[in-house]
Amino acid sequence: MSTETSVAHEADWTRVRSAVCNRWPQISEEELSKCPNEAEWMIEFVKGRVDTSRDEIESVVREFAPQESMADRLSHTAEDSVRKASESARFAVMRADECIAERPTQSVLASFVAGALVGVTVTALWCRQNREPSRWEHFKTRTWG
Repeated sequence: MSTETSVAHEADWTRVRSAVCNRWPQISEEELSKCPNEAEWMIEFVKGRVDTSRDEIESVVREFAPQESMADRLSHTAEDSVRKASESARFAVMRADECIAERPTQSVLASFVAGALVGVTVTALWCRQNREPSRWEHFKTRTWG
């Protein structure tokens, strides 16, 4: 990004911050300056500080925010999806740790049974795939010439 473009971009975001501060005076421009220059981040930041619907916040921010390219929007969407997935995975791991700490004996037994079932299933599938043909199958395939 060239210097002129970055200055114009920063001016656009200064305008967004001013619009947000005018709409919600309880938020200072100093607080908003900590927020990255991205519409989704700004919306989430404001949503955490005011008791207003997301749609209203989004309309104010998007009205004054510079237009993002399709690549920027896809990038932000991907980042948000990864962030939400990592938060969910982190929560699931924490919950699993809690369950194991609360019931260690049952956890070990459940893991043993699950492992045994997976082992039996894999062994059965492998044996079925590599089984020898029966005598009848040998007899059926013979040609009498």
